Parts: sequence; C-alpha cells; structure tokens
Amino acid sequence: FGQAFPEPIFDGEFKVLHQKLVGEKHLKLMLEPLYKGHPTNVMIDGIAFNVDLRRWPDASVKTVRLAYKLDVNEFRGNQSLQLMIDHIEAK
Repeated sequence: FGQAFPEPIFDGEFKVLHQKLVGEKHLKLMLEPLYKGHPTNVMIDGIAFNVDLRRWPDASVKTVRLAYKLDVNEFRGNQSLQLMIDHIEAK
C-alpha cells in the first residue's frame, strides 16, 4: 500500500485467549489464528477501539471473526505484530 493504494483489510477466525478493556472503550485481545478451524499455536495481540461496552468484554466468547489491518506495536523499544480490529463478531 502507498500512494493511491489503500491499506489492505484482512479477515479471519481467531481463538480468544484473553480479553480486557484498556482506556475507557478499547478492547485488548490476545488471539490465536485458526487455520481451517484448527489452532496454530501462534499468539497475536489485537486491539479494537470504541467497542460496545454492552457486548465487550465477554468471557463467554471463545472464538471471533475479525476484519483487521496489520500494524507494528512499539512498546519500550520492542516491536511486535498487532491487529488493528475494524470489526469483531462473536462466533
């Protein structure tokens, strides 16, 4: 992506390993991508901004379908992959 090309949006299913509110309305997730419904043993952070607090966080949700963009999270000099979640749907 770059000039005249929008950032790509991906979609996929993920197992929810952990979820918590950060700030006032942001949902931070630890996720495991699912491949054909099976775990991958890979952990990825995700964040969804301005979530509906009547729905999230929800400890009963174990799997989600996401629309997301890829991002690099920089914290204390460390870089890691992070999903910037545009849409989250409980499965």
